[in-house]
Amino acid sequence: MARIRLVPVAVALVLVLAVAGCSSSSKSSTSTGGGGVAVTTAVPSGTVVHLTVSDTSGLSGPMTLVATPATVPAGNVTFIVKNTGTIDHEAVVLQLSPGETWDKLPVIDGGDPPASVATGADKVSETGDIGETGDPNLKPGTSRTFVIKDMKAGNYAIVCNIAQHYGMGMRAQFTVS
Repeated sequence: MARIRLVPVAVALVLVLAVAGCSSSSKSSTSTGGGGVAVTTAVPSGTVVHLTVSDTSGLSGPMTLVATPATVPAGNVTFIVKNTGTIDHEAVVLQLSPGETWDKLPVIDGGDPPASVATGADKVSETGDIGETGDPNLKPGTSRTFVIKDMKAGNYAIVCNIAQHYGMGMRAQFTVS
């Protein structure tokens, strides 16, 4: 009789150990593509930064880009970007050169990819680009995850470099210590 009671307990213990073995130090994240299909992918362990890109009424109103946290330790950094706005956005991580500040980058480029222009500049240079959301741009209500491996200590800017967005406030200071 005791043997019959031990079987369910043994099965439950095996299931608990199997589930615990699946939850290692790696993390998983879910992103929703333009078609509303959820895709879950495993990402390396490390620091997670949530980026919220937003606007209130497209190019007619204020725009924001918020990084939480804004300071992280050196190493692998996973960026989870969520577009809570009404139009397409992106996130580009730029390593700043000495003397550059995140909120005063020169708007001297245009086009895609950004290139210096004589007139009509509406973007910043992406020379220091070390990671980004990629193509296509993030549609309203969607999320995307990207990882920058082995980020070094220093100062960075995170920007939305779609035409005019940086100038309308879509930029954030980011520090790796």
